[in-house]
Amino acid sequence: MKKEEQPKTHVAIKTDRQWFGNDSTVSTFIATAYDEQGNAVDTLDGYFLEPKTDYKRAKICGDDKAIMNGTYNIVPKQAWQRFEWYVDKVPGRSGIAIHCGNKGSDTSGCLIPATSFKHDKATNNYSVTGSSKKKNELFDFFKKYGGKGITITIGI
Repeated sequence: MKKEEQPKTHVAIKTDRQWFGNDSTVSTFIATAYDEQGNAVDTLDGYFLEPKTDYKRAKICGDDKAIMNGTYNIVPKQAWQRFEWYVDKVPGRSGIAIHCGNKGSDTSGCLIPATSFKHDKATNNYSVTGSSKKKNELFDFFKKYGGKGITITIGI
């Protein structure tokens, strides 16, 4: 039996923080898969919900704030009998997962992917919908195209 070859593609995710609430931040993202020649072969877009953006506290371990701007690797880790994806080597932070949720308090400093978002003007907070669907789409995209690595650039 032939060993299955890893894809020779990699994924680069670019985020753009656009909406800032009292306890939440919403970014648009586009994930682009590139072949070994650097040609874009597929894309996936959506939103990420994070906690409040506070760059003075973003590097404090255990603090529930949005991730510091920068470029990071996304790596798979075995957790609770399944693979999850984590943002790796964020200064001062660890365990930053990509997982489902609906509001800023669900993030614990992590990224929540979504298909859409809502703004509550009374509280100036954001919530997202379609998190489970978008997480599954994103993880499938990683598995299909991330053989040579996955990076995420978080920024304004």
